[in-house]
Amino acid sequence: MILGSILLAATAAKTPLASGRVVGENGEPVAGAEACIFDTEGKQVACVTTDKEGFYRMENPAMPHLLIQAPGYKAQGVLAAPQNEPVVLRRAVTLTVRVLDATTGEPIPKGTVSFHLPTGRNVGSPVPFNRSGVKLSNMSTGETLIQAKADGYVSGDPVVVDLKGQAPQDVVIRLKKTASR
Repeated sequence: MILGSILLAATAAKTPLASGRVVGENGEPVAGAEACIFDTEGKQVACVTTDKEGFYRMENPAMPHLLIQAPGYKAQGVLAAPQNEPVVLRRAVTLTVRVLDATTGEPIPKGTVSFHLPTGRNVGSPVPFNRSGVKLSNMSTGETLIQAKADGYVSGDPVVVDLKGQAPQDVVIRLKKTASR
């Protein structure tokens, strides 16, 4: 009997559990959110889906962290362990940036767009754009500075954009050609 209890306790210690509840900023459950594990190369290994009350449960997670994600929300990393407090997901904003020639109004064929917080801190790496611009669907709400760069053009001052709500937002940046010699 004692040996059985010791073996049961040892088995339970080896069986970690990742569990918790996912809610939006308003405290409402986020049903259908995914709690996923990714390997060290970024490949998805396993996912579980939250129920209608926002609860998830994953037995024996293979990695120490989970990524909680749901359409329309910013993904959030958490420890692969029981969560005592709900995981609160913030709404994401879709942003389309188009970069145009300031003189002709024509789209600039390629370059990069970078994003900065008002403090000057970069948000991620510069993102390439093409004639259609670039569409980003996982932006955080709040004030963001956007700057475009393209060969043969002068980079202007950053454009300040206040990303709000769930409605997609469009931004147009106009760049001037560099002076010819």
